[in-house]
Order: sequence, then structure tokens, then C-alpha cells
Amino acid sequence: MTPATRRLAGLDLARGLAVAGMVVAHTADEEAWPLLEHAHGHPSALFAVLAGVTISLMLGGRGGPGDPVAVRHTRIRVAVRAAVLIAMGLMLDAALPVIAVILHHLGLMMLLALAFLRWRAWGLATAGATCLVLGSTVVAAIRPEAPWDALPLAEALWSTRYPVVSWLGYVLIGMTVGRLDLRRGSTLAGLAGAGAGAVAAGLAASAVLDPRWGSIAAHAYTPAEMTVNVGVAMLVIAATGALAPLARSWLSPVAALGAMALTAYVAHLLVIAAVGPEMVREPSTVAGAVLLVVLLASAWAWRRWRGQGPLERGLTVMSSAAADGDLAAREWARQ
Repeated sequence: MTPATRRLAGLDLARGLAVAGMVVAHTADEEAWPLLEHAHGHPSALFAVLAGVTISLMLGGRGGPGDPVAVRHTRIRVAVRAAVLIAMGLMLDAALPVIAVILHHLGLMMLLALAFLRWRAWGLATAGATCLVLGSTVVAAIRPEAPWDALPLAEALWSTRYPVVSWLGYVLIGMTVGRLDLRRGSTLAGLAGAGAGAVAAGLAASAVLDPRWGSIAAHAYTPAEMTVNVGVAMLVIAATGALAPLARSWLSPVAALGAMALTAYVAHLLVIAAVGPEMVREPSTVAGAVLLVVLLASAWAWRRWRGQGPLERGLTVMSSAAADGDLAAREWARQ
């Protein structure tokens, strides 16, 4: 396994854990298994951080933030993907009011993140931390009086679930992580150390601050909770990077699930829609486990015999066609 392949395999494992966690959060009975409470909050935050990592990797593969052609090409690819996620998210959200669908919120975060595409790593980290720390204050100030909520997607900026004003911080931190050389063991060790430090800082803050700022309950969106989530995401990315050599053996189903994370996420929502809202309102650990096993097996089989997931393939084709078409048109205009 080459260093580049190992890095991608590690990120696939991390995405697989994020999707698995969201499936468990939506369908499993946490009262029967208290440990399942950890499936709330951390997986969706990890999903957003990994979206930022992917944006940086897309840019780095074509020359980096200093190359204006690479920046424009990446900006178009990300914008197309974000637009598709927004459309899909809005449709799924309308069909499944019992679940807070993250896709259109994530798509909006990705669009806003394009403004930071050429920023240096320290600037990304600073902007991300600012969103995490101050985002909840902005949301609290705006939410009670927001007559413009009727505008398309405006409500997503400060909604009670996945408020983009705060959650953009996850994507920006992810873009910072994506600038690191995740192929190196020393980098992964440093990332794990930073993650442990963030978790410790969030827990310390929760011990001294009032609940408005210091609650670490899932989806509290306080600075303390979001700092803990960032730390957990860093720890997971570091751990899965170290475990990447196992992505082709006994961890291959998890890696396959992560490689087609969007397909798996949408598929589990469609299953819930088909079964009915009681699958979420009256969760069953057995039902959640069965759904997760089916998703893992299906992803493993699809990747083995068909390769890239169907929704991932569609996103790749559409975004690459738009970006390559723009590049070709600009070259033709210069001739």
C-alpha cells in the first residue's frame, strides 16, 4: 500500500465510522445500550470535518492553493457537489421530517468554505475556531427574530440542528487537517495529540462554564461541545490513518462503507422512509444492527464488483465535467 493509498484508506475508514454512527443514532435504542449515546453528535461532526479534509485534498491534487487554475477547478467541482447535496438534502428533509437531514446544511457549508479556499492553514484554523466558539452566540442572537427565514436555505444558517454559522467551523478545521501530510506517522501522532488536547479543553470548559457555553450534551452546539467534537474527529482520523493497512482485510467493510458514504447515508434514510417514522420514534437495537450489517455487506460487495458508489460516481462525473468544461472553454478563448 503506497503512502497516498494508505491516506485515502484511512479517510475511508473514518467516513465509514461516521456513517455507521449516524445509522446507529437514528435507529438503535440507546436506553438499552447506554454506550450508544456516543453515536449522537460525534459522527455527524466527523462527517463535516471529513468534508473539509476532502476539499483540501481535491485542491492539493491539482497544484495547491497557490495555483489559480487549481483553485478555480476545485471551486467549480466543490460548488457542483454542494449544489447536488443541497437539492438532495431538501428533498429528503421534506420526505423525512422525523430526522434532521444534514446534506443540505453540509452543502451550504461547502459553498461558504469556497471563500476560504486560498487561505493558509493557520488562517483556516483561526477562522474555524472562531466559528466554533462564537457561532452559538450568533445563532442565539439571530434565531428569535429572523423574518428572512422564508428565503431558501436561510433558516439552515441558524437552525436548531446543524446551524451552518457554527458548523462551518468543522469544515474549516477539516480543511486545515487536509493540508497536513496524513501519509506520515509523525503527522498522525501530532494530530492525535492535538485531538486529545481539544477534548481535554472542551471537558475542562464544561466544568467551569454555565450550560449555555459549557454543555457537552449531543447537539448542544456550545463551544465546549463543538471543541470536544473536533478533538474526537482528530483522534478518529489519526487512529484510522494508523489502521489503514487493515482497510483491505478485516476492516474492508468499514472502508467500503466510507468510500460510498453518501450512497450509504441516503440508502439508510430511504429505508427509514419505507419502514415508517416509528423506526426512529421507537428505536430497536436489533433493527439498527440489522440495517448497519446490511449496509456494510452491500457496500463491501458493491465496491468489490462495481467500484465507486453510484451517488459518488454521479457526483464525480458531474463536478469533473463542469470543471473540465470550464477549463477547456477558457483555453479555447485564449487561443
